[in-house]
Amino acid sequence: MNRAVRVTIMFSLLLAVFAGSAFSQARGMIERKTWVINDARKTSEVLYWRVYLGDYDVKLKRPFPGEGTVTVDAGMNFQFHSAGYIEGNGASAKGRMNDLSQMRIRVDGNLSPIRIEDIEYIYDYGRRVATKDGRKGDFVFQLQGDGAVLEVKRFQLSEFKLQKGQYGEMELKLQKPDMLPIIGMAFSKEAASKAAAEAVSD
Repeated sequence: MNRAVRVTIMFSLLLAVFAGSAFSQARGMIERKTWVINDARKTSEVLYWRVYLGDYDVKLKRPFPGEGTVTVDAGMNFQFHSAGYIEGNGASAKGRMNDLSQMRIRVDGNLSPIRIEDIEYIYDYGRRVATKDGRKGDFVFQLQGDGAVLEVKRFQLSEFKLQKGQYGEMELKLQKPDMLPIIGMAFSKEAASKAAAEAVSD
């Protein structure tokens, strides 16, 4: 193999590594225009984002070869992605764990499924949600594992922007500062004004 071919292969491998790293950072990202409200009640517009919801100790039911379905204890962190889903990632004694949790609105103790398209705004540091059909209730998510219902512990924004990469390609890059506390988020400018006006808990 001549030197030119070796250099080309090495360059291709490096490019793949960088692309893979950028992809993993921006996993779950699609462009979704969203207005976020910080703790000073200032509103800003973001396009690519994920919102950290907190760390949890959970029980997950998972099939394992030769063991059937087993309940395992796992430590997980959950994030709400601009692609419209909530995902948990973590570890257990049986290895890495993942959970695609279902968004719910809880009104008077009753749970109903919601999708990102149903939400007008989320407020009170992620604890409450207002839907486009006029409902207001607790914003919670339900594990696929044992069906446990979890409440938001944190509501912190990570914003990504399309920027030129090392080789001239456009890639999503995490903006600094990261993990910014927010009190709410909305999917229209009008809804953002409503979210900013809502009371927040201590």
